[in-house]
Amino acid sequence: MWHTKTITAIFILLVTTSCSQNPSRHVELELPVPQATQKHSVKTDKSLQASVQRNSVVTEWVPANLWDRMRAGFQLSEHTPDNLPTTLSWYHQRQYHMDRVVEQSAPYLYFVLEEVEKRGMPSEIALLPVVESNYQPFAYSRSGAAGIWQFIPSTGKHYGLMQNEWYDGRRDIYTSTRAALDFLQDLYQRLDNDWLLALAAYNSGGTTVERAVRTATQTGKKGDFWSIRPLLPKETRHYVPKLLAISAIARDPERHDITLKEISNEPYLTRLQIDTRISLKVAAKLAGLSLYEFRQLNPAFNQMVTPPEGPHDLMLPIEKSADFKWHLSRLSPGEKTGWIYHTVTAGENLTIIARKYGTIIATLKRSNQLGSDVIRVGDRLKILSSNSSRQNLAVQSNTRHTSSFSNADVTHTVTNGDTLWDLARHYRVTIAQLAEWNAITAEKPLIPGQKLLIRSRDNT
Repeated sequence: MWHTKTITAIFILLVTTSCSQNPSRHVELELPVPQATQKHSVKTDKSLQASVQRNSVVTEWVPANLWDRMRAGFQLSEHTPDNLPTTLSWYHQRQYHMDRVVEQSAPYLYFVLEEVEKRGMPSEIALLPVVESNYQPFAYSRSGAAGIWQFIPSTGKHYGLMQNEWYDGRRDIYTSTRAALDFLQDLYQRLDNDWLLALAAYNSGGTTVERAVRTATQTGKKGDFWSIRPLLPKETRHYVPKLLAISAIARDPERHDITLKEISNEPYLTRLQIDTRISLKVAAKLAGLSLYEFRQLNPAFNQMVTPPEGPHDLMLPIEKSADFKWHLSRLSPGEKTGWIYHTVTAGENLTIIARKYGTIIATLKRSNQLGSDVIRVGDRLKILSSNSSRQNLAVQSNTRHTSSFSNADVTHTVTNGDTLWDLARHYRVTIAQLAEWNAITAEKPLIPGQKLLIRSRDNT
């Protein structure tokens, strides 16, 4: 009997101990939720891994500053020599220049960087317009290159950038960026997948770089950019180092005693498509922008109204787009275009009519497809005006105009013999204003066919 009780007690004790050491399989394991993605490899059994996946939320780090995002995609730093003394020192000593670059690129940089990232390209390429144009959308070179990416006419046409009297796709921020990246990718594949060679070819042409590579390799050299650099045109020899120097400063501005103003890592621009023509001045007002601000975002339009054939794409700040669309829907076709019509009366000529409406003869002839200055009584002329009341005041006024070009922005097409000094006198503005409005320097000669913006006094 005693033995039976003892054995029973021992059995119960063993069962109890076993249960305490082996908890039920239905007990759920509570794990802390990680706050950021971690790349550490931890060996666990499959059931624990599944539990982590079910109970955790992984969030990816998103930088608030666009410069941080750009640095994460840098790929060309390994190709940068230990010293770029001349190029780096130039930027190192010019904080004001970098301030201007940041200010000018800020509206476009998020869009450009995003397009670069979509293609898996080095993010330094988003800084290439700094070298090309300082991100000036109206930049125009002596060789006829235009826009932030500085396309010459032939290359622009090859990559689908339309160019006519109404529109120049080389200056369109959206289309020119995509075309430039297409061009760079083509050069990259053509030049043995070498980005520095592709960048050099973007400046001087693929044939020039290929010839230099052949010459270098025939003499036993490697054939990379640094070995062919002495064989390239002078401008190209400095072109790639400039991009690398700017990238080095962006990567570590403190090291180079430069302060880079932060740019928010958020989209700034949106692309809207409209079906009808619209005056740029009307569009600017609908968007709550000055005409200057609107043209900086939409620099491709050569005239003060969108082309006759639509649809038309406009780049606007995201925060302005909803108001723009609402206001646009409430306008009549005539209010959108800003066109008014003038019937020629006895004694009138193009000079008199141009003065009445604050425009110039060239614009009147272009708008009405006139081959000469001859007009006849009864002719109906189409005139661009975004403020008809102002035109009425101009017609009613009998006082002499102190400036017949103060009522509206105009676009002047440069002809042989034009100089900034002559144009400044003609339009009664200063040379400095002409240079600022058109992102040019006073020393650079004008080129026949070049378009110059003459801003009205309301927008200066």
